[in-house]
Amino acid sequence: MSTQPLTYPMSRAQEALWLDDLLWDGPSRYLESWACRFTGQLDTGALEWAVGQIISRHEVLRTRLTESGEQPVQIVTAPGPVRMKQLSCPQASLQAQLSRIVTEPIDLDVAPIRPWLIRVSPDEFVLVVQLHHAAIDNWSLNIFQRELMHFYTARVLGRSPSLEPLRMQAGGYAVAQRAAGLDPVDLAYWRERMRHAPRSCTIPPDRSGPEEQAHRAGRHVFTLSPELGQAVRAAGRALRTTPFTVIAGAMAATLWQYGRPDEVIFGTPVSLRGAAADEDMIGYLTDLHPIRLAVSQDTSFRTLVTAAKAEVLGAIAHRAVPYAEIVRMSRQGTEMDAPPPCDVTMAVDDMRWEPFSLPGVTAQTVSMPPGYAKFAVHLSLTARKDRGYTGWWTYDAEVFDATTVAQAASQFTALLTHGVAALDEPLGRISESAAGPSSDR
Repeated sequence: MSTQPLTYPMSRAQEALWLDDLLWDGPSRYLESWACRFTGQLDTGALEWAVGQIISRHEVLRTRLTESGEQPVQIVTAPGPVRMKQLSCPQASLQAQLSRIVTEPIDLDVAPIRPWLIRVSPDEFVLVVQLHHAAIDNWSLNIFQRELMHFYTARVLGRSPSLEPLRMQAGGYAVAQRAAGLDPVDLAYWRERMRHAPRSCTIPPDRSGPEEQAHRAGRHVFTLSPELGQAVRAAGRALRTTPFTVIAGAMAATLWQYGRPDEVIFGTPVSLRGAAADEDMIGYLTDLHPIRLAVSQDTSFRTLVTAAKAEVLGAIAHRAVPYAEIVRMSRQGTEMDAPPPCDVTMAVDDMRWEPFSLPGVTAQTVSMPPGYAKFAVHLSLTARKDRGYTGWWTYDAEVFDATTVAQAASQFTALLTHGVAALDEPLGRISESAAGPSSDR
């Protein structure tokens, strides 16, 4: 039987991140981390074994992204023992240790994953799984949690794992994607949407930043109350759309505040999943797509959300075109080093994450500190059990001051609050109302 490693082309999204890392003069901006704190009698051997089983099961987690014959490829390495990096760290130094880990470089020519186990005390541990974004998306993290729970439980209880074999792996997905090609209708859609599109649209920076861009990330955390969360969902039902689209309207209104342009543009991750075969597969099956909206002081919040809905549906319908190709379209007739159209992005996580627990220990997921900023500004909102949202504005701290982003976050919350309460009010009037105190700041 052949022992040659399996070689596949990269998916389009993988290739874009790989090239960005290759050409970027500095550390990768596309590092992700998942962490969980365990309190109790943790079986560290079983945990290490469980992580190893996940890596063995999902080829993308033991895949090298590299070049062969001047072509970008992914090379699947054989399954083998996984050794977690283990270290001890007192609680007082834990945050500093986590901040160091999130910026630890990952070499895609070696592996896209690195697990760490931090011993805080004899009965308290923190598992940190550091990954490159080319191997994982948000949906994948839910799969990782579920399978970690399954394998660890099977090990400590002496049972055999019972997961069904995966129907597709990342290599097979990339082959199918490349074979399908790009639909001319999809290309024509994005070519038209990018015609005369705004160069970029962001909060005015506080400074230009150093020549060698470190992209050190800052983070502003805020909350949307349960009452505002309910109002957002009610507005979505009234307008026959999703909470994401309502929130996208508030993002457009926020960006419009800065200079009041005729149009605003920002990006959002769009899932490329949809087939039953990729439902349980860990991988990077997401790409960024622009949302371009006309805005004026006479635009009502209803009109803005309705337009955002059409943009989102268009992006989903034509999602096969990679963001890298959309960027090229946006630069036609301009300097090729012009900024990409989406230097502001947003995502809303309304996904119902499966409960995570391990036998004999208390498990609690840990919010990791920011590492490097992928974009100038990124807004992420996650739904809470109380129907509110927890939000993070992650930003390039080399360019923005914390106070600038905090003000933008406050303005966003106020505009969202007034917008969902007065759907037919002109944006100019909503903006004036939002300038006053907001109960959700």
